[in-house]
Amino acid sequence: YLLHEDCQNGHLAISRLDRFTEHFKLLDSKGRDSTEQWQSLQAAHQLLENGWGLYLGKQEEQSLERQGKLDFVKVTVRFFPDVMVFIQEGEKRHKSQKISFGAKTPDGKPSYLDYRLKLPLRSLTEFSRWVYRFMGSAQFLTPKELVEKHQQLAQELLARYL
Repeated sequence: YLLHEDCQNGHLAISRLDRFTEHFKLLDSKGRDSTEQWQSLQAAHQLLENGWGLYLGKQEEQSLERQGKLDFVKVTVRFFPDVMVFIQEGEKRHKSQKISFGAKTPDGKPSYLDYRLKLPLRSLTEFSRWVYRFMGSAQFLTPKELVEKHQQLAQELLARYL
């Protein structure tokens, strides 16, 4: 993967190298100094830290996020016993994550855990794909759009087996 920046508008993106075979272009000798490049790299790291996955967003939303003017989406996913240990092990998957446990079962173990975090809208697709890995052991609680999408996918999956 390659982190690249559109030098005209400052838009950062991550792309697979094999998709650039027809687009290589050498920069003129003027180029940018290392300070500007370092600042862009720091901005990319912040976008990666805020989000989930490699998609850094479209130029307009990325600009708002870099300025601190973008509202993040509160996401809550409930994970059930089959995957709870794995979810707990990733105690630092995201800087905003919070994990809370549900009521205890008769054997003293939690019946579920709620995984909460705030993500930019651009990251919801990649985050959802990660959650879908645990399809039968995960349930979106918020936002409503992800709850409905997960229900739809579960119903489609069930229909394939009927």
